[in-house]
Amino acid sequence: PILASTGQGSHIGLFSYYLVLNCAIFFVAWFKSWRLLNVIGFLFTFVIASFWGVTQYRSAQFSSTEPFLIAFFLIYVAISILFSIKQKPNLKGYVDGTLVFGVPMVGFGLQSALVHHMEYGLAYSAAALAGFYLLIAYGLRKKASSNLQLMSQAMLALGIIFATLTIPFALDGCWSASSWAIEGAGFVWIALRQQREILKYVGLALQLLGGILFLI
Repeated sequence: PILASTGQGSHIGLFSYYLVLNCAIFFVAWFKSWRLLNVIGFLFTFVIASFWGVTQYRSAQFSSTEPFLIAFFLIYVAISILFSIKQKPNLKGYVDGTLVFGVPMVGFGLQSALVHHMEYGLAYSAAALAGFYLLIAYGLRKKASSNLQLMSQAMLALGIIFATLTIPFALDGCWSASSWAIEGAGFVWIALRQQREILKYVGLALQLLGGILFLI
């Protein structure tokens, strides 16, 4: 579609074509762990989507563009989970960091470009992603499979990150500082109860950021 394009084509046709290709990649991932194919599909899809967004996107096209972004996002999150499930025995427990962390980073970047003109658009988007990742983390944890534990922890971390981002996007500086301080105290409490050293430092860092933001 890139080589044949005259620059006047429909973005719906373009993204529909890539949606079909990505569904095929998902179909392959369902049966086989093929990382190179997954990464190539991810890069081509989001690089071309980003290029189109920068050069041609208009806010009036939001309703016809957002569904494709959500679909691409869900496909590659699912593929990243399948990659962990389908790993060879000697690689059990590994995750594909390119997809696990690249998909939310690029996806949220594109989403911010789509909703920048909407009041609280970023806050709602971050909150939706937080709920999505926390729900996945809970579901993977319930599976109690050793090779999914690292994936569950990665999803939990992403859920916490997006939940934290929701606060400054939705509230002013004073409320953000207070919320981060409370959230940091919660992390410290959990760290002390569960003997998780890393959570203690995360909580202290959040409290420090909250204090700095309050002073500013």
